[in-house]
Amino acid sequence: VRTIEATARTLDYTVLERCAARLKRARAVNLFGIGASRLVAHDLAQKLMRVDKECHLYDDWHDQLLCAKNMHEGDMAIAFSYSGLTQEVLDCTAEAQRHNCPVVAVTKVDGSSKLATMADAVLGVAASEPLVRSGAMASRMAQLMVVDALYAAYVASDYERATHVIKQNYIEKQERCCLLYTSPSP
Repeated sequence: VRTIEATARTLDYTVLERCAARLKRARAVNLFGIGASRLVAHDLAQKLMRVDKECHLYDDWHDQLLCAKNMHEGDMAIAFSYSGLTQEVLDCTAEAQRHNCPVVAVTKVDGSSKLATMADAVLGVAASEPLVRSGAMASRMAQLMVVDALYAAYVASDYERATHVIKQNYIEKQERCCLLYTSPSP
């Protein structure tokens, strides 16, 4: 809870709005992350799918690197690394920049993140976990909070279209327990 509160205080909302605007203009969004940060990237990918925003995320690092090597003008990258030192993410970031694509970093903001120095914009996560972590719990929750803030800002920036698509994509849930557990009629 303290990490989420500290991240909310750390997050620069002007930068957040610029990132949402950049996301709105992007032809496609490529997400990069390894380990627990990849799980956070998956959360953003699922959210962007809800609003029909073209997004690419691969579980295999080699596929992420190929994706970065094949970026086009108009694409953007969002790189996730709590430490900001994950070499695979740094490699994907360098490739995206080689293609003149903007990179947004979701990383800690304590001055030790190499990713923060490489990125065009930083959505900062409060630094509260040691680099040798037992489960990336606080850092993952803080990154998820940043993803939720970015998604909310993006939807707000394109409200009419986004809400139309969200309504169109709504999947109604039905009570299935009775259908699954009824005994056959004699």
